[in-house]
Amino acid sequence: MASTSKKVLVPIANGTEPIEAVVTIDVLRRAGADVTVASVGKEKQVEASWGVKLVADVLITDCTGSSFDLISLPGGIPGACNLRDCLELQNLVKNHASNGGLYATICAAPAVALASWVYSMA
Repeated sequence: MASTSKKVLVPIANGTEPIEAVVTIDVLRRAGADVTVASVGKEKQVEASWGVKLVADVLITDCTGSSFDLISLPGGIPGACNLRDCLELQNLVKNHASNGGLYATICAAPAVALASWVYSMA
C-alpha cells in the first residue's frame, strides 16, 4: 500500500530559534507527516540560538529536485538571515510556491526570508 503521509520540509540554519524548529517538527511528526529536516549549511549539525545544537536529516542540497506538500521555515536571528541567504532554499521555496505549494513561516522568517525573495522576483 502506498504511503499517504504528507511530506514536509523544515530547513534549519545556524541561529535558528530552536523552539520554533523543534516544536514544528515534533507536532508534524506526531500527526503522521514525513518531515525532512534540512541544514542550509555545509554540515548537518547547526548551532541554533542559545547554543542549542540541532542535527538535520540531510543537507538542503539533497532536497533539490524533491517535492514537498509543505515547506515550513522557523525564525530566529540570525537563523532567518541564514535561510534567506541560501540560494538552494530560495529556489526550492520559489518553485514550490509558484506551483501552488503550501508554505509556512514563523517569527522573523516571513519578513527576513520570504519578503526578500518576493521582492527579488519583482
